[in-house]
Amino acid sequence: MKTLLAASLLLLTMTGSAQITPGKISFALPDHPGSLSFDQGNFQIIELSAKPTNSEFGVRAEDGDLKFLGFLFLWPEKPHLTSDSCRDEMLKAEGPQILEAVQALSLYTTPSGVHTAMALIVPRTGKLSALRVFVADEDLCADLLFTEAQPPTKVVFPMDRIKLILNSLTFDPDAKPTFREAFAYATVEWNQHHVEGAAKAYAAALKLVDSSDDPPKWRRVTTDQLSMALGMSGDLKASRAVNQAAIETDPTYPLYYYDLACADAESGDASAARTHLQQAFDRRANSLKGESFPDPTADDSLKKLSADKDFWNLAENISQRLKKNQP
Repeated sequence: MKTLLAASLLLLTMTGSAQITPGKISFALPDHPGSLSFDQGNFQIIELSAKPTNSEFGVRAEDGDLKFLGFLFLWPEKPHLTSDSCRDEMLKAEGPQILEAVQALSLYTTPSGVHTAMALIVPRTGKLSALRVFVADEDLCADLLFTEAQPPTKVVFPMDRIKLILNSLTFDPDAKPTFREAFAYATVEWNQHHVEGAAKAYAAALKLVDSSDDPPKWRRVTTDQLSMALGMSGDLKASRAVNQAAIETDPTYPLYYYDLACADAESGDASAARTHLQQAFDRRANSLKGESFPDPTADDSLKKLSADKDFWNLAENISQRLKKNQP
């Protein structure tokens, strides 16, 4: 399959300080209600993570000596969670070493009414002390970990600083996922090379695309990404179906045909691949702004048909015309 084509588009949420919501550190899942966020302040986001099951989103960030690691996750095995019970269940599940390191348990309700349960952790193992903040509802829980560069035995923690952060916390367990949130989750999966998980999340995003800021553009981008993720995970039948359905309503976009050519090549069908590649090239003027038509001779999928003379002649001809910017 081709590599990412519209990098600028796909970085909708994946900039250097990756965000779902500008100015916020945000958590959401692609196909389950619930969202949590707090003001980003001076935090610099350095890592995002997502589970292939669409069930956990993580953010790592730093603000000087204050480090943050947070997760929003589903815990269906523990229904009817509250912030208190999620904290207690999580600490219990992590074993006696964590329980022995718990210095204090406390509750804090933010000015906006978000109920949080906290645990001050002071390990005896030389690790940094930490404050963990839990927010939960039913099968959804957030685990927010704050650590500070200080001696591991120091009990005092910058609570005033943490409370300023928590006072900006918002949590809506009933909030429906947005396109932006689902696409962000999928893109994290894609960047982690979890193609099966990315396919699930891109499929969720595609269902929400009508709520995006530019549905025609994002339907094309999301369909293309979903098709590639399905193809790379080995589900060529589903990849074909995604593109064929898209062509029914948007027949001028070239990458639908290009992705079909890739699926044909993976299946060893040189005749169909040649037809679809030609159809794609004929429509290249309809590419999205900032999107370049891929060089078929550099595509790992299409290279599998390099021994087929008719197909490869077409691929090389297209490649040469692209390099010379010829029509």
